[in-house]
Amino acid sequence: MSAARVYTSRRALAGTDDIYFDAQRAAFDSGDTESLTHELATSGLFAAQQSDGKIVNVVAAAEALADGQFVAYYTRAVCRRAIDEGRAIEVYRGQETAEHRAASDALIGTRPDPAMLLRELRDFSLEPWKFSGVGKVNSGLAVQFI
Repeated sequence: MSAARVYTSRRALAGTDDIYFDAQRAAFDSGDTESLTHELATSGLFAAQQSDGKIVNVVAAAEALADGQFVAYYTRAVCRRAIDEGRAIEVYRGQETAEHRAASDALIGTRPDPAMLLRELRDFSLEPWKFSGVGKVNSGLAVQFI
């Protein structure tokens, strides 16, 4: 993975990129969001305190990073396959969230162009809060083939 195109948490300690990249590779190969969360939470990736002295909830930070990145890469893979196979995709709620944003709920059932969505995910890989085709980070939305 290229560090220049992979989002990393601002809460991660300096020098932990390899830990993060290895955890992602393992989860994408044979794991899931839970295995990625566990690895990120127990690997020493996150500082116990932020620079301003606030305590970091390491498990919550790991869960947010793992969920957001796992879904982003899963969505990229579905888009890539849809393009290759000439298939359509549809947005659905893949994971329940405590609060549903109205903008996210409005995306459910839409059928974005896989090439455009893939381009958006790649273009904003370092700024995932700018995703719009599948809602904001950790919206619980994903895509599926139809």
